[in-house]
Amino acid sequence: MKVRFKILVTAIAGGLTYLLTSAAGQAEIWQLTMAVFVAGIVLVALILVDLNLAVTELYTGPGKSRLRADHIDRLVAASASIDSSDVVLRRFADHELSRLAQTLDGLREGWAVYEGEDRDWLLNLTECAYETIDATSMTSFDAPGNFADAGLFWATDLGRHYLARQRQAITERHVAIRRIFVIDDASDAGDDWIDDLVKPHKEIGVRTRVLRSSQLDSLTRTDLYDFIVFDGRLSYELRAASAPDPDVPPLITSVTLVADWRVEDRKRRFEQMWNDATDR
Repeated sequence: MKVRFKILVTAIAGGLTYLLTSAAGQAEIWQLTMAVFVAGIVLVALILVDLNLAVTELYTGPGKSRLRADHIDRLVAASASIDSSDVVLRRFADHELSRLAQTLDGLREGWAVYEGEDRDWLLNLTECAYETIDATSMTSFDAPGNFADAGLFWATDLGRHYLARQRQAITERHVAIRRIFVIDDASDAGDDWIDDLVKPHKEIGVRTRVLRSSQLDSLTRTDLYDFIVFDGRLSYELRAASAPDPDVPPLITSVTLVADWRVEDRKRRFEQMWNDATDR
């Protein structure tokens, strides 16, 4: 409720009380005391109503998607229980809470950004998917380009955990996963290299196709980046820095979660690439 409304209601309550006690012939001091007392009760009641509305909004909120109340309870309780005298622990907790709030604010606006290479978003989104996962993997093998090399990624700890989460999604939740391996034309990788690349994915039930970069249309080729669309509603996108040294693979500079109208564009782009790609 607005402050002006609270002041108006409080003043009316106090004024009516003063008039009623005055009509009853009470002493002036009692008239003022009762007027202030009743006005105070009304003000407290209005504040409690506001608080109740705020808590209700926190737990239910507008829209179809609602956060579970028990998760919010746990977050508040855990935050309050941290020892404030432990400076490092408190700062770290504050940092994590701020990062979580930033992510949720970003998703509410349609996109959120993580600077550098992310681990948690990728694995957690894979675990949360219940329908489909459509992904692209830029691969240059022995010729690093201006993207993170997927041929190297799958041998890393994150790559192996990501494969394990995908297998779990397929076997336990029957998620349909498609992956397009975009092969850099500068690479001289033969069929054996490509077969070795797609083998771990095919073994866990991922549908795979291969697309040469020269097969991409001109607009897509000038704005090439890895993306993963989860359940057709959220796009996880990787951006990499340019590497001037041809022997040094570029690093991932940021990860973006897109949850607005741009997801439809990513879905159309994937379907076009999938139709142009070859089964492997």
